[in-house]
Amino acid sequence: MNHKKEEENPLTNIFVNVLLPIIALSQLSKSADRIWHVGPEYGMAIAVAFPFVYGIWFFFKTKKFNFYSILGIISVLLTGFITLHVWNDDGSVKDNAALLFAIKEAAVPLILGVVMLYSHRTNKPLIEVFLLNPDIFDIPKIEKTAEERGNLQEYSSFRLKLTWMFAGSFLLSSFMNFFLAMFLLNGAKDKESYNLAVGKVMGYGYLVIGIPLMAIMIGCFLYLMKRIGSLTDLTKEEFMIPR
Repeated sequence: MNHKKEEENPLTNIFVNVLLPIIALSQLSKSADRIWHVGPEYGMAIAVAFPFVYGIWFFFKTKKFNFYSILGIISVLLTGFITLHVWNDDGSVKDNAALLFAIKEAAVPLILGVVMLYSHRTNKPLIEVFLLNPDIFDIPKIEKTAEERGNLQEYSSFRLKLTWMFAGSFLLSSFMNFFLAMFLLNGAKDKESYNLAVGKVMGYGYLVIGIPLMAIMIGCFLYLMKRIGSLTDLTKEEFMIPR
């Protein structure tokens, strides 16, 4: 019997990994007389807990790690470790807080871009996770048809070009993440302002970085669909896995 593979809802992903942490950092982190103002320590802990718990829950529900959830867990753990390091006992933050957080923001997409390029030379290229996913495309059929038409070498070159395009988007994200974090966190002098700044980094990062990168990904996907069609002469219905 064929069971449909359970996939992560992108809206749920955004809600748990972006919106809820932003709310926790901006609304719960304040030290005031409101009942929901639990302070910067608890505010940061709650913000980090949302994506971490969600990633673990998704693993136990599906019995496998979602690649994006793994990245999310790594990112929030780094956020927590850096926060503990830059917070001082008197409520202030270290002078290098902005630099350390900016390096963290840049490191994840930078490493991902480099790993993606390297993975092209292995049996498990990451382009198959992000774009040429075997759960979406009938890869054996595409490769067999391309070979029959004498286009297998051109298909391989196209895969490499697609890998460079996608890795380039991560490298661009790394560059933009660094400077956005430096700009927003530079004025943070205490725990509360630090949390508020981290929330802004997440929110503005999604708007000014995440959305443009999503547009790039969509462009890569449309280019992928068109190129597969031209190399194999297969229709979309023929080279995609029925949903």
